[in-house]
Amino acid sequence: MFTRLSALLHARVTALSRPRPNAADQTVRLLGWFNFLGDFRLYGPIMVIYFAQVTGSYTAAASLLAVKTLSSAAFEVPTGLLSDRLGRRGTMIAGAVVMVAAHVGYACASGYGLLLAAVVLEGLATSLWSGNNESLLYDTLVEAGREEEFPRHSGRVNSMFQIALALAAPIGGVLAGAWSLRAVVAVSVVPQVLCVLVALRVREPRLHGPLESTALAHLGSALRGVRRDPVLRRMTLVSALRYSSESAAQLSPVFVAGLWPLWALGLWRTFGHGMAFISFRTSGWVINRLGPTRTLLSSELLDASVNTVALIKPTVFSPLLLGSPAYGMSTTAQQTLLQRAFTPHQRATMGSLTALLGSALYALVALTAGLIADHWGIVAALLTIQAVALIALPLTWRVHTSTPLRPEPAERPGSDADN
Repeated sequence: MFTRLSALLHARVTALSRPRPNAADQTVRLLGWFNFLGDFRLYGPIMVIYFAQVTGSYTAAASLLAVKTLSSAAFEVPTGLLSDRLGRRGTMIAGAVVMVAAHVGYACASGYGLLLAAVVLEGLATSLWSGNNESLLYDTLVEAGREEEFPRHSGRVNSMFQIALALAAPIGGVLAGAWSLRAVVAVSVVPQVLCVLVALRVREPRLHGPLESTALAHLGSALRGVRRDPVLRRMTLVSALRYSSESAAQLSPVFVAGLWPLWALGLWRTFGHGMAFISFRTSGWVINRLGPTRTLLSSELLDASVNTVALIKPTVFSPLLLGSPAYGMSTTAQQTLLQRAFTPHQRATMGSLTALLGSALYALVALTAGLIADHWGIVAALLTIQAVALIALPLTWRVHTSTPLRPEPAERPGSDADN
């Protein structure tokens, strides 16, 4: 009798210690709105023009974009360590506050100096979110015992990026014509302030693993984890190769401008974001039926096929094929495989290391593609980028045929890991 009562009491305490079923759903909804507001930047299509207007030079404007990318890469690992050691929610809030400061700097800048400080701040904010926000989503679902739902929720949350970009681009263009470039940038501060308010409502997941004694020890442990796990090692390379292939987005408008009038480039971008939105929204359904590795393989093969057809035989319909029709599916599948392979207490650090490798490879591929475009034309450059993306296919196949990923440790609040 005493044993039965003890068992019932233990079950009741365990149930009470777990988060309410709707707590995870609330976090998912908040992350979706956070992503929408964060990328609802009305100045997106005119950013380079605005920078050139303030600095008086397109060379200076281009250098600011380069500094933003470099600063984000430089802060990747430190911010990943911060997330793992101090928490997901606090890191998310810090990124939102820094992003507001960056946008205020953009709106108030009268010269190169303040713009330079602002792009460094934006790079810092981006790195604070990189790795952290996906880890927040995954940890929240693991805590609720719903980690198998990650593909569906990740696809829906990340689809909000695309709908924000699709809506902000035309609205920003209209406002720029009616008002001024600086006014559009100033209005774009408002969504970033709303991001802070959304982040403040996010709940910190209580699922944590043991932390190393120092930040360097934590980083060393994460590096050893990537090196020793063949699945994680291959998926890190796959992620970096896929990210480097996104450099095609910077050169694709040159190809499209040779087939469509300049005024139609904005419509082409909106169409691309709309396709990505649909791809993200349906990614969970596809992954639940094919599995993440099959989804990643089939999506990459589809993108490679349609891009090759569009580039080799250019027609007026080629811009509709060019890009990544299955981008949302492949990205969600990739994130699912990575999150399953990351260790719980080093999830954000491992994600930051993956992003850092991707940034370095992105810079190398973009520079190489630019040189090829100068010498052999834009089609040759885009085909080169496509060839780099294809290198990821055999690596993904090895993941598919290797031993299944280790299951997520079934730690729950109140376990020894939390004490």
